[in-house]
Amino acid sequence: MVQSMKRLFGYASEYRGKMMLAVLLAMGSVAAGIFPYFAIQQFVVEMISPEAAESSLLLLALAIGGALCLKSLLFGMSTTESHQAAFRILRTIRLELAGKLTRLPLGYVLDRDSGALKKVMENDVEELERFLAHNIPETISSAVVPLAVLLYLFFVDWRLTLSFLVCIPFALFFYWLMMRDSRTKMANYHRSVETMNAVVVEYIDGMKEIKAFNQTEDSFARFREGINSYRRYVLEWYQSAWPLMSAYFVLIQATTVSVLPAGLYFLAKGSLQLPEFVLFLLISLSFAAPLVKLAEFADGIILIVNAEQNVHAMLAETELKRAAGSPSLAGHDIVFDKVSFAYDQEKVLHNLSFTAPAARRTAIIGPSGSGKSTIAKLICRFWDVKEGQITIGGVDIRDLPTQVLMDLVSFVFQDTFLFNISLGDNIRIGKPEATDEEVREAAQKARCHEFIMKTSQGYDTPAGDGGSHLSGGERQRICIARAILKNAPILILDEATASIDPDSEEQIQEALGVLAQGKTLIVIAHRIRTVMDFEQIIVLGNGEIDAGGTHGELLQSSSVYRSIFAAYAETENWRISTEGGMF
Repeated sequence: MVQSMKRLFGYASEYRGKMMLAVLLAMGSVAAGIFPYFAIQQFVVEMISPEAAESSLLLLALAIGGALCLKSLLFGMSTTESHQAAFRILRTIRLELAGKLTRLPLGYVLDRDSGALKKVMENDVEELERFLAHNIPETISSAVVPLAVLLYLFFVDWRLTLSFLVCIPFALFFYWLMMRDSRTKMANYHRSVETMNAVVVEYIDGMKEIKAFNQTEDSFARFREGINSYRRYVLEWYQSAWPLMSAYFVLIQATTVSVLPAGLYFLAKGSLQLPEFVLFLLISLSFAAPLVKLAEFADGIILIVNAEQNVHAMLAETELKRAAGSPSLAGHDIVFDKVSFAYDQEKVLHNLSFTAPAARRTAIIGPSGSGKSTIAKLICRFWDVKEGQITIGGVDIRDLPTQVLMDLVSFVFQDTFLFNISLGDNIRIGKPEATDEEVREAAQKARCHEFIMKTSQGYDTPAGDGGSHLSGGERQRICIARAILKNAPILILDEATASIDPDSEEQIQEALGVLAQGKTLIVIAHRIRTVMDFEQIIVLGNGEIDAGGTHGELLQSSSVYRSIFAAYAETENWRISTEGGMF
């Protein structure tokens, strides 16, 4: 917790001036809120005095009203200063987290529920706002001013001051009981929130499949259980804490109960004057308010510390090694040299060695789960290999700066993703400085110009969330246009035409054929007929290379390739029966 608090104050140090001003204004606000009780004491004394002057009473009344107005004004100014600093800090933290994700292995993102990542970047970061904008100025002021008042009262009458404090130890005891095991409970709370976020995101993202396969009840049951599980845990925790919390709040505000009898006793004995007794009674009515606020902040500090630790954990994750300089490449050939790779403990590639020659076409095929897509993603360094090395132009990709590597490679994923910006801007991601004419030319080559022009706003039409306004094939063609516009010397297609209808596929294959000229092309093949004329076809089986060569050579040497080709040939011979069957 201590380290978390140091880091939190470290975040605030960037805006030290604003935070100090917010603290001073908050202290002034609390002091202005307590001042009226001293003024009311004097007002009561004046009232009962036979020599009371109306002008004095009027001035006291005005002073009380002015103090209350000043309290509100200072509090508003304090929160304005602290919030301005807090929101700037939150912006910085979110940008740091977003930048961090781009420097982490892709596996870090894939291994975590999107709900958990959303919680860190949204909920946890937002939780820090409470500390930065409220806890720092208000906690300090809520502690310092009451202590100063308590010190003053001690010099007025130490006996009544001690009676002031009689109930506080008991209140703190109940508060301690309430906060026992709070760390464990808070960790369980955060897990339940992450689970709830995950099922909510899954339910919304999978709505199309849920409806298509009539799984509404089952999926809603899982969604409902995730919500109810969170609800049950929170209610159980609150129900166990409510009696203790109630006892704390009753006792912490019971100062009048202890001051009144003691004050009457001392008054009757003649050892206490009426004005002092009135002062203690009035202060007892307001003294608990800052202490209650302190308890509320202390209760929330566990949430804040957990949130900060989650943010810090992400920022402290080990990044991919960042290379310095810009090594010169001897061409654009890609070489896998004894590469093995595992997702956690599950090894998916075993001692792979092959070369994808520069300016040549290489296809990688094999059964599902054989590691085809992993090879493509390793080239883009979405993960770092632990055994062996991958080189481009004779240089280990781990020695290439990220920007250099990304400039070398264009990648079209099997699973397409479009941002909720215009179609033209989605294509322009491949080359941010591209002109409208260049974007249009890339779209024409990818055979998506026609359907773009049929949309309501043409190239200015929003793609929708994740490209939801387009079909799967249309989204894929936009992504291909993006790669065409980038025009990198290495092109990797991870089953890029798997979602395209046959007519569009033929057109796109022609466009890709033109695009691939003079480039190192690696295709993760889904349809074998699209790569049968490639100069090199690599056949994978269980993460190992079964064979490599041309189509004709593999038919002779690889049983795995023959089985894949036989399955393809069988589907090519299918025809629709007039009786409604397929054979």
